[in-house]
Amino acid sequence: MTRIRRPWTWLALVGAVGFIVLRFAWPAWPSVMPACTFHEMTGLHCPGCGGTRCAICLLDGDLAGAFAMNAAVTLIALALAVVLGRAVWREWRGGRLVVFPAKLAWFLAGFVIAFGLLRNLPWWPLTLLAPH
Repeated sequence: MTRIRRPWTWLALVGAVGFIVLRFAWPAWPSVMPACTFHEMTGLHCPGCGGTRCAICLLDGDLAGAFAMNAAVTLIALALAVVLGRAVWREWRGGRLVVFPAKLAWFLAGFVIAFGLLRNLPWWPLTLLAPH
């Protein structure tokens, strides 16, 4: 079995190609996305509600619009871009391979659950977390 050389670089490259395809080659991709089943059945916003519109805003470079649609997706996307950028930098500088720490995965899971609960509470400023 051969080992992939520079896995973070390959992941960044795949992400860049995906960005180009979604942004320029297939601009109609949001129209084929299904509506949120959880929201349709319960009337509540799941942690991912507004995520498609958030992705559209991120692809257009509109951070404020993306944050208004889904703050969690925006923050996670920006954090992952920074982590990926640092990992690629370390890879090319000859550092050791970066591994995703388990504590970060647990924090991310807790953050998504808390965000999903807080965005459905009817009090200001938590109402700002709902997609609008």
